[in-house]
Amino acid sequence: MLIDKTTSEADGGWEPDADEDFMTGGSWNERNGRAPDGQRSTAPRPAGRKRRLAFLCLLLLVVGGFIAGGFLRFAESTAEASRIADVPQADAIVVLTGGANRIERALALLKAGHGKRLLISGVNKDTSAGAIARTTNTDPRWFACCVDIDMAALDTVGNAVEALRWADEHGFDDLILVTSDYHMSRSLIEFDRMGDLKRITPVAVRLDDLWRDDIVPTRRGLEVLVTEYAKLMAARIRAAIVGAEPIVSTANAEPAG
Repeated sequence: MLIDKTTSEADGGWEPDADEDFMTGGSWNERNGRAPDGQRSTAPRPAGRKRRLAFLCLLLLVVGGFIAGGFLRFAESTAEASRIADVPQADAIVVLTGGANRIERALALLKAGHGKRLLISGVNKDTSAGAIARTTNTDPRWFACCVDIDMAALDTVGNAVEALRWADEHGFDDLILVTSDYHMSRSLIEFDRMGDLKRITPVAVRLDDLWRDDIVPTRRGLEVLVTEYAKLMAARIRAAIVGAEPIVSTANAEPAG
């Protein structure tokens, strides 16, 4: 049966509203992205969505590139960190526990006369000086005369706090800092952030199982570097927020004129 759209309501017929589509149930304006008379359309424009998506992709690309570039620079500097030709003399030596061969390297520097005294920071409370002497094959008399042990520090920030307190008590303002190669950058940030020393000389201990062909990290090395880089970024942000004046160290000092 056909409906005569020209039939008037007075004759009992039906006339569709100008904005009503009797076949779809929607208005012509709605089908064409327009709002009813007197209202503004809230439907997003396709062009606007594309611009926002393009901007978001560009932002992610820039941030990702910055992070990736920073990580590559960190990995490269870490690979080079342990290549130090000569270690200058200093007032004292601080070694941060937590990695293999760190304490042995610090004791070797002490015995060679690079510092008057050594602080081993972050030692487990169940570890005695005698146990460290036996493990490192060191004469206990070195520990009796020239080695102090810190058991209070639980992390890198604690290492810096306790080491700087120890240095202040002994009147030391020129230190040699010994820790693993991957840990050195973050350690220097924490010491610089909280200290007022004249100089810190970094002596990085290389872990051979983290590297292949001298500069390429192994799979385990890559995992360690990624984790440490995240911690380094957090330390940099914390240092920027605190805004402490950095101390002069061999890592950031200008060459003498």
